[in-house]
Amino acid sequence: MEIIIDIVCQVYAGQKSRKTIDLVLNTFIPGYKKLNLDYTYPKHDKNYIFKTEDEMISYFIETRNLTQTFYWNKYHDNPDRIMVGAHITDDDKLIMSLTVDTTEEKKNMYFNQLKEVLQSDIGVITYVDPADYENGEDFIVKYR
Repeated sequence: MEIIIDIVCQVYAGQKSRKTIDLVLNTFIPGYKKLNLDYTYPKHDKNYIFKTEDEMISYFIETRNLTQTFYWNKYHDNPDRIMVGAHITDDDKLIMSLTVDTTEEKKNMYFNQLKEVLQSDIGVITYVDPADYENGEDFIVKYR
């Protein structure tokens, strides 16, 4: 059973939502490491540092027409080195991802589980680099 590094499972999650992001995080990497507060900044103020992770995520959920990607890790009790990604698109959609180091067989299990959690059949598996798409609509067209 050969371990393959950086398998990226991406699934369309619909409208951007903190509830959806939290669902995926808590399903796949409960106890994940919180984002650094200087991970990103509001588009109107490059010098502003968010006070909490919740404030940061809420800003990108509540502000329309922004693009932002977040990645969370968990460094302990995570044998397949799952990293959860949330890509907020400029058309206010959400694509969730799992990046894993695992076997060919287990990659399908993770991909199917992510689709089940998100109640979506739109997704793609890539290796090393995430799939290429312009926004949520483009993701749907390419990977339906």
